[in-house]
Amino acid sequence: MHTEPHNHQPLPAVPAPSSAPVLAWLRRQFLSIDLLIFGFLLFVLGWMALAQVAPGARIYAYDPQFQWAELPLGKLALEILVYLGIYTGLQRLGIRHHRIAMAGQVPPRWLAAANVCYVLSPVAFIPFVFNLLGAFLAGVSGVPGAQLHPGYDAAAAYDRAATYWDLWLKQADITLTGVYVPQWMRQFQQPWLTGVMMVCYLAYYASPLVAILPQIVRRSWPIVRRTAAIYAGCLFTTYIGYLLIPATGPRFEGGMAAWLPEQPGWFAAQWWAHVINDAEIIRWDAFPSGHVAVALVSLVVALRYHRRVGLVYLPFVAGLVVATMYLGYHYATDVLFGFAAAAFTFVVIEPAIRWWEGIWKPAPTTPTSP
Repeated sequence: MHTEPHNHQPLPAVPAPSSAPVLAWLRRQFLSIDLLIFGFLLFVLGWMALAQVAPGARIYAYDPQFQWAELPLGKLALEILVYLGIYTGLQRLGIRHHRIAMAGQVPPRWLAAANVCYVLSPVAFIPFVFNLLGAFLAGVSGVPGAQLHPGYDAAAAYDRAATYWDLWLKQADITLTGVYVPQWMRQFQQPWLTGVMMVCYLAYYASPLVAILPQIVRRSWPIVRRTAAIYAGCLFTTYIGYLLIPATGPRFEGGMAAWLPEQPGWFAAQWWAHVINDAEIIRWDAFPSGHVAVALVSLVVALRYHRRVGLVYLPFVAGLVVATMYLGYHYATDVLFGFAAAAFTFVVIEPAIRWWEGIWKPAPTTPTSP
């Protein structure tokens, strides 16, 4: 019996139900930079609350010699909560702007202005978080005093911020390289070289502008937000390092005065050294080198999205890597782990950022007729 073959038509595709509707909703409500900022600050607040009910919830035992760095926990918590409130208001406006822009529409001017404040707020407020870390380290997570190290010398002139890890990192430098790198570099100090090194060191403070500002000018908002998250992710990675291994750098021996070059450097290098030293509230930010990590991340981002800016910044970053040790701010070990923190940012943090924000799709463009 002859039968006609059936002409099977494909069934219409049925959308698969979302396996994580809550996650999808969160991905549309919070950009990556929001997760990093909210996550870190809530982590700090949670640890502070835990310290009230479990005083032993510390990395290192409480040491009264660091009371000079402490702030009352209530004041510390209030400052963080005020920042969270301001940032939350800006964040909701930023998300609104993002939705309109991703839909292919033009946001109103007032919302565009609010969005600029939102994307720039991490640049302004992350240093605020950084300055609070010193008080948090001294009063909550703990700082191990230098006297805990077997090599501690009671007769030595240690800086008041000196820790166990300073002595350990100094010895690590000697073990890895055969010399104490910051001290060894002092033989090359010349006024012109000191000035150049200080200029390169100060170039770190231009890193957010190098990484983000050109894209703000171009109004490439998705790239701006992704870049800001990469930048913040690198910073917060170094902050975790400060909590785990609090160290003040080679200045732990004799303070900044002992590490200033004998001859004043060009470009007001001595004056800048005093300005940086006086402005630095947290004193346990040596490991890993945030200067190296953040400058490298900013350089790579700049070369990726605005190559000419990156090429101009490149020699400053190369000099900065050397300047951190030449000027006595970091151990060679700090610099090596600064490179590691930058690599971690691109290998782990950036892919996570791209996945999280991959839920946002730009509005389809309507093809024009020929």
